[in-house]
Amino acid sequence: MINFEHIIQHKHVPKSVLVVLVCLIILTLTGCSKKAGTVIVAPISNVPYAYDPQIAVGTDLETIENNIFEGLVRIDSEGNIQKAMATDWSISKNGLTYTFTIRSDYKWRVPSSAAEALGEDFIKALDTRVTAADFAFGINRAISPETGATYAYTLDAVDTAFAKNDTTLIIKLKRPYDGLLTALASPLCMPCNEKFFNETAGRYGLSTGLILSNGPFYLGLFDSETGTVTLKKNDLYKGDFKPLQDTVRLYVNSEETKRNYNIKNISYDESKSIKEKDWSVLRYKNAIKTFCLNCNNELFEKYKSIRLALAYSTDVDALVAKGVSKAEGVVPSTCSLQAGMSYRANANILSGPGYDLKKAAEIYSKLKSNNEQDEVPDDLSLNIKLVCLESDVDEIKTVIQGWQKTFGVAMTLTLEPYETQEELDKVVKKGEYDIAYTTITTSDFLASEFLKSFTSESKSNIINLDSYAYDCLVIATRSATTKEELTEDIINCEQYLLDNAYLIPTIVKDTYIAFDITGKDVTLRPSGTVMAFYKSK
Repeated sequence: MINFEHIIQHKHVPKSVLVVLVCLIILTLTGCSKKAGTVIVAPISNVPYAYDPQIAVGTDLETIENNIFEGLVRIDSEGNIQKAMATDWSISKNGLTYTFTIRSDYKWRVPSSAAEALGEDFIKALDTRVTAADFAFGINRAISPETGATYAYTLDAVDTAFAKNDTTLIIKLKRPYDGLLTALASPLCMPCNEKFFNETAGRYGLSTGLILSNGPFYLGLFDSETGTVTLKKNDLYKGDFKPLQDTVRLYVNSEETKRNYNIKNISYDESKSIKEKDWSVLRYKNAIKTFCLNCNNELFEKYKSIRLALAYSTDVDALVAKGVSKAEGVVPSTCSLQAGMSYRANANILSGPGYDLKKAAEIYSKLKSNNEQDEVPDDLSLNIKLVCLESDVDEIKTVIQGWQKTFGVAMTLTLEPYETQEELDKVVKKGEYDIAYTTITTSDFLASEFLKSFTSESKSNIINLDSYAYDCLVIATRSATTKEELTEDIINCEQYLLDNAYLIPTIVKDTYIAFDITGKDVTLRPSGTVMAFYKSK
């Protein structure tokens, strides 16, 4: 029988970065007039120690690179491709050659401390024009194994890049690849001045004097002791995206920097209560609520039948309250196939085993009788630690009744509720659970990147799945040449997780962000991450 042991741990844990990343503070400088402008202050999880775009990892760094560099293209708040330094491009009939025409009026902003770091003579002689050669060098460096770029696999289809002249870039592919433009908007493909890079002798991006900028902002300073990264308006920038303010300060999140948020992450209930005329609310469909089965549990890892019996015993409809949408699968609906291509709009709504107690009993009975080779112990017992939010306990008890009907006395369950999602996230991340009923929020713009988080190599693999078959399915998404192939490959990944009952999705969870009139022009990607402190001119 099930023994409920409520273990409520009252801890004070700072809010997770996924919650606060989209919360901004707009602070008016003390004693300044409107002409002096404002400073945009945004929270980050930590101060990066290096700013080399080709090896940048994480949403904090992507936000910084997105504002201090200008690539060939950008991704806007709707997930669509915008022209940036590329004014036009063409694709050969066989899909293997992309030719980009690049603006000729961009210059690198050379930091004042560069002369001290690299020598005054070198800086004086440096050609500061941003040319096609800078993009070719950046892309070729990204795909070089010597660079060790984490996201180099997104350019698997690229053979080489070269400059035909200062304003013409040609990228040769090994195979057609619909996702090239999306990849070109990432930090991985930002331009890099070869002479400057070589002169840094392995120190590129390690200080403000060792990195150039061609975007709306430049890197003003970064200080790990104070937890601050400052971006300053780049007066040399000639592009089509206007900086919203002269200064952006990114602070490691703390109680002190939370005090005067003008753009806030809020709950669904709070979003309905905001009535002030100076506030507006945006919703990001970037999360799902799901039961996670920890594959570090030997029984879950070894016996698919136990996972399936649990899934068939789970009455998902009992958790779908009025006004709440049922999950459409594992992948949050905010995720895209590629820029401008919705995944969920192109894929069927997916589901795993449905609620069927008879089917669950049949699977479990068959498992127990399958002991001819001692594959299943006669005294099979499931000692389950279930972690969840305190607010979900009552609804979960209804689901547990279904589990009890299937497994009977073989299941002993300890229910461990947590007061906040931050506390629960910490436990789940450490793998200190057998079953977790929790919210998974994606910071990934692409569905393929979200699904990659469950591969054996991923550090964010909260279910601890170690499946060669699944890893291969995810790898297959990288070689898709068309939208249709990519859709099919992603469906295969998602369906694998559902059919094997590693995850049992229940409902859609949204992020609500309130913008006051001061911060209304700051935009984020559809995933609710990667901030843009600029707008189209």
